[in-house]
Amino acid sequence: MLLRIWIVAALTVGGLSAGCAVDLENDLEGEPCVVEDDCWRTQECSRTPEEAQLNLFGTCRPEGTVCIPGAQLGCACNPVDPSIGCLSSALPGELNASYPSMTCDPMLLRCVIAPPGGGT
Repeated sequence: MLLRIWIVAALTVGGLSAGCAVDLENDLEGEPCVVEDDCWRTQECSRTPEEAQLNLFGTCRPEGTVCIPGAQLGCACNPVDPSIGCLSSALPGELNASYPSMTCDPMLLRCVIAPPGGGT
């Protein structure tokens, strides 16, 4: 009888532990961040020095993602390729509106803040 109680208790604790092992990697990908702790353990806060200097959020991305080309200030871009031409930021919806307009600098091939009224 005592053995049965121990087995039931072990299975209950094991089941509870398994239920708590939630993987938030997909849920947090692309979410705004300022530091690594804002992201899941398998992610990092992809925040460029330019974004940090302007107190802008970065985004949670898989480890090893330095920045998102064509979508973050300071990242590589191509002025003739709209998919990486700095036309919009990597931030989600409502925060995207607070991100400065960017353009792809044709000399540096980096996303920079667009001149007032200039845009891309």
